[in-house]
Amino acid sequence: MKVTIPENINDINLVQYQRYTELINRDDLKDHDRNIRKIQIFTGLKPEQVKQISSSDYAEIISMIDLALEKDYPFTPTFFIQDVEFGFIPNLDKITAGEYIDICKYEGDVQTFHNLMAVLFRPILKKDVLDNYTIISYQGTEQYAEIMKLMPLSAVTGALVFFSNLSNELLIYTERFLEEEQAKENKRQTILRNGVGMQRLTNWLRGSYGNMTQS
Repeated sequence: MKVTIPENINDINLVQYQRYTELINRDDLKDHDRNIRKIQIFTGLKPEQVKQISSSDYAEIISMIDLALEKDYPFTPTFFIQDVEFGFIPNLDKITAGEYIDICKYEGDVQTFHNLMAVLFRPILKKDVLDNYTIISYQGTEQYAEIMKLMPLSAVTGALVFFSNLSNELLIYTERFLEEEQAKENKRQTILRNGVGMQRLTNWLRGSYGNMTQS
């Protein structure tokens, strides 16, 4: 029996990782049943086929899968699915409000990562000799979300790193902006308070010296 086993996260697609995440979060399975399902997810074998594997090969396959899940692969911003080339958003700094809202909506749960990836990756419109490219405009996740389940996990993790860096930059910018605005407001309130104090002093002086002059 020939068994194809992933060597690194580039050989694992997103839907396999989503199924694996569901599996490891279950507490109703014994280790043996969990391992059988793990082999099914990453090799495509049926339960009865897994049970026909020798005990030594069984243990080795489990070990190889675990190693593949831990082995990184260089991020590449483009990949093919069903003869369609998809590309990562060329400039995250220029994403639209709609894109950013949907990214924030889907980023928190592995089970919605296919929707998230349908925002971050879209079909390439044109590409030049230097591999610079443009992608189709964003029209929501409905058309490509299911297809994104077939994308390599290496592209998923790479995109998440890029977006995480952008989110950190946005957070730093937002905090700095709020601090600057608060400083401006504090200064304005101080000026107002000082202005009121000066007005009171002026009124008092006018009243006092005015009375002295009249007497």
